Amino acid sequence: MKIVKVRTLLISIFGFIPIAAYPQNSWEIDRDKEGIIVYTRVEEDSDFKSFKAVMIVHSSADKIVEILKNADDYTKWYGYTKASKMLRQEHDVQYNYVETIFPWPYTNRDMVYRMAINKSMDGAVKIVLEGLPDYIPEKKGIVRMRKAGGSILLKPIGEKIEVTYEFHSEPGDHIPSWLANKSIAELPFRTFLGLRKMLRE
Repeated sequence: MKIVKVRTLLISIFGFIPIAAYPQNSWEIDRDKEGIIVYTRVEEDSDFKSFKAVMIVHSSADKIVEILKNADDYTKWYGYTKASKMLRQEHDVQYNYVETIFPWPYTNRDMVYRMAINKSMDGAVKIVLEGLPDYIPEKKGIVRMRKAGGSILLKPIGEKIEVTYEFHSEPGDHIPSWLANKSIAELPFRTFLGLRKMLRE
């Protein structure tokens, strides 16, 4: 009986070791330029890195949300976007189609994103992006990504807004992870430059 109790205790203790011994990889700065910082991180269950971009803008959360909800205009400012369209809209949720430009010899990728807007009492807004690969039929000549998702956090700081964009995707179709990881910071950097320009207009 004592042996069973000791074994149970050991399992209870050591069962938590993997969590402590293998913490989630930390963010590392990939780019710090023009008031935009882009971090990248290796994910435990993927060969492709995640990114987190941060900048502070003179704007309001409502103005940024307005731009994000206007999915038909993503081609004007969102990095590497060839086509975009709002497919369906509910109260605080909408479904957006986005085709992303990929360099030759690879073909473009696309995805339908469920964009949910969540507002908190302190004025912060979190936009959750969830890729839905089976929402619409695949298009000829475009590769449908199988995994993509992230969030955009708008946090008020006085009269400014801190924008944090975090995202992870797997492009599929045999794209080398080293190639994708090498240039991963470029998309959020261009996206933030475009968003800042839209806010000024």
